[in-house]
Amino acid sequence: MSLTTASEEFFSSEVTLKRIQRGKVRALKGFRKSHQVPAEYNDWAAAFAAKIAADDLTEDIEQRFTDFRRQLGWRRVDLQVSDPDGGVAAIRTPAFEYRVQVELAEDDPSEVEWTWMLHEFTNFGLLSDSGMDRIFSGTFDTVEFFPGEPLQLEGFIDRIEEQGPAGIILDYDHHATWCRLQIQGLGGELLLTSDSIAMTLHGTITPGALISAFMTTHQRFF
Repeated sequence: MSLTTASEEFFSSEVTLKRIQRGKVRALKGFRKSHQVPAEYNDWAAAFAAKIAADDLTEDIEQRFTDFRRQLGWRRVDLQVSDPDGGVAAIRTPAFEYRVQVELAEDDPSEVEWTWMLHEFTNFGLLSDSGMDRIFSGTFDTVEFFPGEPLQLEGFIDRIEEQGPAGIILDYDHHATWCRLQIQGLGGELLLTSDSIAMTLHGTITPGALISAFMTTHQRFF
């Protein structure tokens, strides 16, 4: 399935490319010797992490701003930059929004959770552009798809178990609120909930290859 065909099929739904990665609070550029690493998660600690992450977010967004101009040929007027605010920065482009976020980890306040994201696409075809490969190769590892209608996980699980396709390891909870498929040869996994399908691949991959793998997997199972 080509990315152009994919865009026609999925424009009416939300597709997001993302990656989440942990880092230390101490590693943020705004952390000073006089600062203390939060010992517990609360609103103050979350706001502190967002504040000292501003320089890191600015550096990231400045690099992407330069990349979009040099690699994709966009002009200043084509790019709407939202400077860091509350741990979030973004660039609205003619084809998508790029977003980067830093949040304090609730389960370990000595760490922050980085999230890089491409969403709100208006042109999936751009994902095949070599400039996108140069900018984002290895940046994203997950595609999230929100179908717009609830997924019937019980029926999906029953169908997979009945068919017993080779190379599939199936896991789910007894309430069928989630379902995970590890697929031999894919190098990743598929996670389903009632309102989303997420595919995560391991290793270095380009945005075009990531979305193409998702389309192929979606076509196979749905």
